[in-house]
Amino acid sequence: MELGANSKEIREQINELFSAILMEQQKFMQIKSADPDKIDLLQRAVKDLKKFRGQELIYPYISSGRGHGPFTELIDGSIKYDLIGAMGVNLLGHSHPLYIKSQLEAATTDTMMLGNLLPYQSQLKLNQILLDSVSGTKLEHFWFSGSGSMAGDTAIKILWQKTAPKYKVITFTGAFAGRSLGMLNITQEPNYSEGIPKTFEVLTVPHYNYHDPQNSLANTLRELDKIWEKEKDDISSLMIELVQGEAGFIFAPRDFYKGIFEWAKEKGIYIFVDEVQTFARTTQLYAFQHFGLEEYVDVVTIGKALQTCGTFYTNELNPRPGLLGGTFAGPNSSLIAGEKTVKYLLEGNFYGENGRIHRLEKTFVSKLQKLELKGKISDIRGIGVMASFQVGDGSHDLTFKVLNTFFKNGLICFKGGKKPSRVRFLIPLSITEAHIEEIFKIIEDSIDEEL
Repeated sequence: MELGANSKEIREQINELFSAILMEQQKFMQIKSADPDKIDLLQRAVKDLKKFRGQELIYPYISSGRGHGPFTELIDGSIKYDLIGAMGVNLLGHSHPLYIKSQLEAATTDTMMLGNLLPYQSQLKLNQILLDSVSGTKLEHFWFSGSGSMAGDTAIKILWQKTAPKYKVITFTGAFAGRSLGMLNITQEPNYSEGIPKTFEVLTVPHYNYHDPQNSLANTLRELDKIWEKEKDDISSLMIELVQGEAGFIFAPRDFYKGIFEWAKEKGIYIFVDEVQTFARTTQLYAFQHFGLEEYVDVVTIGKALQTCGTFYTNELNPRPGLLGGTFAGPNSSLIAGEKTVKYLLEGNFYGENGRIHRLEKTFVSKLQKLELKGKISDIRGIGVMASFQVGDGSHDLTFKVLNTFFKNGLICFKGGKKPSRVRFLIPLSITEAHIEEIFKIIEDSIDEEL
């Protein structure tokens, strides 16, 4: 430990506290039903939170703050498998030793939230390890943001300052970039922007089409050519998620992306890749590395598994002073955890064809295919530790009915896609073969309950 107040006594007490916390959290490592005398506690808390927020909760879920690995405990005493991980934040699993250590180290420092104005060592270290991890690209700079949406806004601002007065952005069907005022222009789901005016114009072309893979690239290039013919004097950049999570994990072969990116480069259009969710989840640290697209990227946003968010950009796009700012760079504990996480992943056996992430992908896809052969699910997609499938007719109502049955039976996951809707998993790296066997029994039994 190098940060903050530091002495032999502090180090010894932190080590003792770390061990005590970890041992206590490891008591929460198997599915458990709710305690009868705590059921009302959860129901009241859910009702109160709905009142405070003015919005329904997706699930009757309020955490106790206890859990380990893929397990999380609710305040009613129930313990469930977590295969959504706070919408992608908990890649390593609950109470991972790196997360515990990061919070304890941060507690020795003199502040909680760090800013972009007066940086701390944790920002410097995380900046360094991130930029080292993209050394095979033209990306030379990284700016911290408070959310994935704000990282996206930073990306658009950087691009616009370079291309002004060209402001239009090419995007893809099914896109999700967040809910900030800027990113709502790119996000395709109309319910997310009801009543909100557009603040800039996007030009939408088809993403990869699973129903017509042979012609998918040609069809998209044809639409891009049409846009270019009409809008070439106004186009700033092209923004794409290499794996569309909100859409139910839509991704393409490398040739699809390569064809689009080469088209953009020929036209002098900058390429912005959104990796807020895919960061650290494929067979490489970045999805653009997984697909071998390093030479093309100009701007990349990351977040979620990093425990903070931010934007990479090339020196060519480095903006003039004044464009970038912001009070928060993130909590000190998050920045410390980000540096530890990246180092842990890159030094461990996680990436590559024989890495843990690819092995988990193959295991999940194989087990989902067995369910497909039984006629229980269809349209399986899996890449890295992201997987999805369709249940029945893929209707919204049936999908949520199945999701709620999963939840009741001890498995937390979420939906993706629309017409059809899909079940999607963000798989934690702490999962074991025994966990996977139990999870798939829950999946099969729950689907049998509803079909």
